Amino acid sequence: MESLTDQQLITLYREGNVNAFEGIINKYSQILYRFVFRITNNRDMSHDIVQESFIKAWKNIKKYDLNRSFKTWIFTITQRVTIDNLRKIKSTNFSDLNSEEIMFEDNIPDEELLPDQVFEKAENIKLIQDSLQNLSVENRTILLLHHGEDMTFDEISQITGKSINTIKSQYRRSLIKLREIINKGNAPK
Repeated sequence: MESLTDQQLITLYREGNVNAFEGIINKYSQILYRFVFRITNNRDMSHDIVQESFIKAWKNIKKYDLNRSFKTWIFTITQRVTIDNLRKIKSTNFSDLNSEEIMFEDNIPDEELLPDQVFEKAENIKLIQDSLQNLSVENRTILLLHHGEDMTFDEISQITGKSINTIKSQYRRSLIKLREIINKGNAPK
């Protein structure tokens, strides 16, 4: 089932093949988890959100339009579930976030770097991840969808329900704000 498209898997599921939905889950669970974790910075919450997202997708699979992108549809559901869960928490204290859960070594692609380069790169990743946590969930989501998930502004517009011009504008402001946060963090003390 790995070679089937999303639309083929969904069609099979609608025709009664219960294993087809498992193929969808296998294809998207890690991608969605990574996306949600970057927003929430909480492993347990991320697992719960992804699970809740798949349950919502499963309940509404008959409503899914096969002519549209499934990836955009499932990310839309996941983004909304994430926002709903974060609203339940009300206010998040950034000092309560456990940054030790982030495995920086997993994010370093080049194993041939010298030790001091590895350390510097890990520090930069940590700085970016910590800085992202200081952006609003909305702005963080746009940046992560565009850079982390390689989505176009049009896809992000569909996921968030905002106009493409609004998304582009928020993206630009988010980058400027992120740069300010990073520069402030790099200022000599």
